Amino acid sequence: MAVISKSGCNAGGCHGNQDGKGGFKLSLWGGDSSHDHKEILSSGKRVNLKDPESSKILLKPTQQSKHEGGKRFDVGSDEYRILLEWIRAGANTDLETKPELESIQISPPVAIILAPEQRIDIKVKAKFSDGKQIDVTRWAVFESSNLIAEVSDIGNIEFKQPGETTVFVRYLNGRASMRAAMIKSQSGYEWNGPEPKNRVDEHVFSKLKLFRQNPTKISDDLTFLRRVSLDITGSLPEPGTAKSFLLDERKDKRSRLVDELLKSKEYANYWALKWADLLRVEEKTLDSKGVKKIYTWLSEMIEQGKPLNQFTRDILCATGSTYENPPANFYRALRFPVDRAEAVAQVFIGTRINCAKCHDHPFENVRQEDYYRFAAIFDAIDYEIIENKKKDGFDKHKFVGEQIVKLVPIKDMDQKKLLKDPRTKERPVPGFLDANADPLKSFDNRLDELSSWITSHPRFAKVQANRIWSNLMGQPLIDPVDDVRETNPASNPQLIDFLANELIKSGFNQRELIKLIANSATYQLSSDPGKVLDVGTEENFARAKVIRYPAEVVIDAVHQSMSVKAEFSDTSKSIRAISMPGVESVHLSNKPHHGDRFLKVFGKPARLTNSDTERSNDTTLAQVFEMTAGEMINGIIEKENNRIGHLIGQGKDDLQIINELYWAVLTRPPSSAEWSMMLSYVSLAENRRSAMEDISWGLLNAKEFLLRK
Repeated sequence: MAVISKSGCNAGGCHGNQDGKGGFKLSLWGGDSSHDHKEILSSGKRVNLKDPESSKILLKPTQQSKHEGGKRFDVGSDEYRILLEWIRAGANTDLETKPELESIQISPPVAIILAPEQRIDIKVKAKFSDGKQIDVTRWAVFESSNLIAEVSDIGNIEFKQPGETTVFVRYLNGRASMRAAMIKSQSGYEWNGPEPKNRVDEHVFSKLKLFRQNPTKISDDLTFLRRVSLDITGSLPEPGTAKSFLLDERKDKRSRLVDELLKSKEYANYWALKWADLLRVEEKTLDSKGVKKIYTWLSEMIEQGKPLNQFTRDILCATGSTYENPPANFYRALRFPVDRAEAVAQVFIGTRINCAKCHDHPFENVRQEDYYRFAAIFDAIDYEIIENKKKDGFDKHKFVGEQIVKLVPIKDMDQKKLLKDPRTKERPVPGFLDANADPLKSFDNRLDELSSWITSHPRFAKVQANRIWSNLMGQPLIDPVDDVRETNPASNPQLIDFLANELIKSGFNQRELIKLIANSATYQLSSDPGKVLDVGTEENFARAKVIRYPAEVVIDAVHQSMSVKAEFSDTSKSIRAISMPGVESVHLSNKPHHGDRFLKVFGKPARLTNSDTERSNDTTLAQVFEMTAGEMINGIIEKENNRIGHLIGQGKDDLQIINELYWAVLTRPPSSAEWSMMLSYVSLAENRRSAMEDISWGLLNAKEFLLRK
């Protein structure tokens, strides 16, 4: 099995493919040894016991006969010898008698070298159930997470350039990973960072020092004000607020501002929007009333500061009317046991189990059996459809009307609807993903037991902390956010552990963790390296991450900065995108409003998955066209009673209007060069109003407006 894996025969691109290759199918990465043994022996040609040297399992990988997979090893190599000896001995299996592999360990678990040194040698040991530990480096499979380093077949990591990588290692059914880095040689390096404000900084700065990097300087007051307002509330600060903050001389004004923002309704609405994405709050399945009910509930829970563990329990245990008990809409959106299981695992404990639906998970210790046992917990959840006023009678996924989510005794369920393990055709015994976890005590009380297991799971706090960090910092510590596993280590393991522990210590208080992060020097660093020597990377949080703001934040900022009331065509007639409950009008309308189209172009998700990654913050050419020539932007700028119209109507002179536009759009005054250029432009223009519109158009299209700095 180790030879087959090492040669890549059971990889996804070869015979480990779901459909196999050339009529020969192996389990992915050797996850099912019993199946593979039967498959290899199913043809008398693959293994020829009478004439072992003529076995296809030897001829094809050595290219003695035609093989689309190319040459995998040589005649006479260790791989060839082992397979040949196995066939000569009868090609038997030792699955029933061999010691079980318990784990594999990589040494060193972390390795850092200083250029010009380029190579790190790693060893892999396998621990078996009989107590033996064996060096299996020769037969382990290695893979680097990026192109800055390559790993040889015998575990030699060769760096091509300075940087950091994760090395994944597989041996039989064991998986492990290690972090390796090459640091650029820098003579005369000196630490030149700010004083740590809290332990977040201690963890970040410790790694920067290790890599001989420096952070940027702390951002100025107005940059911080704009950043923290948009990150916490999704809303721009008003010009008056910005001016007052700039003049405030109190040393703790930044922490005071964070406290004020966390008390605002905008904070609750904005973070409810984030949860609505994860919980698939969309109108096709929930209907407009259900969408509004659950979004309002989410906002209220966040505003009240409900602890994240209790918040999760309320969602997982919710049954009854989707109108009277809003969190029951979570199960209304997920109509099948496997969908519920995958969503719960991914959203709440950062475990992506969907691979195990078809085969044992290649990265996780989750078997196919575990997958169906866990999915069986969500079986026998049914719906009483009070009414369905949908217009399209052929659309089985469209619902308009109240539903009752209910737990049904197994004996009362339609037996055809009950979950079956496709391998056995039998109903799985319900259980948790962890094979060592206690069994369910009562199927009737399964959701309560499930919620207790989920909220006490070690990954629960970690994935929630990682999600909060990512929303504030622009990038997660574990990437993707909802893929928390041993073989996907954090970029700063000590920091993610600290954040998770702080979340637990605070009683799962989201506000407290946001405050801790927002008050750190790390969060407040500038995105501009300036003249800082040996400045580090965004990946190590040495500078603020420059990214485009989410669709809702951008469109609301456009309306707010120009003092124009927003109009959306959703059923709630929302006036702010961050408080828009659903997404139906964005993705399903035949004639979307300009604002709805804008949201779709800028990446608002359709909410068809329970993943943080469904939302796109990528920049596209369509977005450029929308900002520069789109009907929405131009319509807002040309609106008679917008901010430009108000300022002209109040008799403000050119200098005052330009100044106010800069404060409203960019949260700062114009620079000297900008003053000169803008005043000159207006003075030469034939139409004063049109000139001010041009200036507004330029400010709204500035990178400084669209990007987090």
